[in-house]
Amino acid sequence: MDTGRSEDKPVTEFNISVPWGHIRVKAWGSADNPHVLVFHGLADNAGSFDNLMPYLSNSFYYLCMELPGHGKSSHFPSNLPIHTTDYIIVYKLIAEHFKQKKYIIVSHSLGAQIAMMFARVYPDYVEKLIGLELIPPVLPDAKRSIKYVKSRLELFENIASRGPASYSYDEALESFSKNRYADEVLTKEAAEPILKRCLQQQDNGRYIFTTDERIKAYINPLHDMRYEIESFKSDPLKCPTLIILSKLNDRPRKKYRDLISKWQACNNITITYVDGHHDIHNNNPRRVAPYINKFLLAHQSKL
Repeated sequence: MDTGRSEDKPVTEFNISVPWGHIRVKAWGSADNPHVLVFHGLADNAGSFDNLMPYLSNSFYYLCMELPGHGKSSHFPSNLPIHTTDYIIVYKLIAEHFKQKKYIIVSHSLGAQIAMMFARVYPDYVEKLIGLELIPPVLPDAKRSIKYVKSRLELFENIASRGPASYSYDEALESFSKNRYADEVLTKEAAEPILKRCLQQQDNGRYIFTTDERIKAYINPLHDMRYEIESFKSDPLKCPTLIILSKLNDRPRKKYRDLISKWQACNNITITYVDGHHDIHNNNPRRVAPYINKFLLAHQSKL
C-alpha cells in the first residue's frame, strides 16, 4: 500500500476569498490529482493533520481547510453566535471555488459532523466521505432544547464582554493539550503544529489564542436522537462512507448506540474501530492511515 512520505508531497498555502474575508488552505501534493477536502475539529486547524499527511497516499491532492475563526482564516462576521448551518455554507463555497465535479472528504470531529450534513444536503458534491470520530451533534432529550439555547446565548454574551486570556508559551501548550474532548491529551508533537497557527505573541512576551472564542458557544441543530434517526431514514448518506471511531472513547458508542446501529445497517457505510482516543489521527496517525488509504484507493479509477 502506498503510504507516502511528507517529503514526497509538495506543501503550499493560499487563501480562498469569501464574502467576509478568506479561508486559509494548507495543500499537500499535486493539484493534478483528485482533490480531497480535509476538515479539522473544533478549536483545531490545518496543523492537526500535519502528522497524518506523511502516511497518506501520494495519489491525491489534500486541501486542509481552516474553518472560519480557526488558524489563519478570517473570523465570521462579528456580533452573532455561530451555528452549524454557517459552516455548511462554507463547505459549499469551498467546493464551488475549486470547480471539481466531485470531492472526497476527510474530516475529524466537528469537521466530520458538518461533512456528513453537507453530504446529505448536497450529495452531488461528495464522492466519498471519511469521518474520524464522526458523531452527529444530537441533543439527548428534546426537553432540554430551550435550556440548551439559553445557556449557549448566555455564554456567547459572556464571551463578547471579555478580553482574551494571555499565557506563557508553556501555559498555552499545556492548556491546549489537556482541554480536549473526552479527556484526550495531545502529545507535544501533536499540539505544536496546531499552536503555531493559532497563537499570537504580545508586546509583553505572552501569547493569546487567535481562535474565535465564539466557537465555545457554538450552537448545534435543535433536535433529539429520534429526530436524527428519522431524518437519516428520509435523507441518508448516498456516498460510500468510512467512519473511524476510537476504541477508548466509549462515550459516543453509549450515547449514540441506536444511531450507530442505523449506520451499520447501511450498505454504503463502513464503521471501523481503532485503538486510541479522540485525536488518534494526530497522536498516532499510523494507526488510522492504512484504513484511510485503503478507502481512498478503492475504485480510484472511477473518480
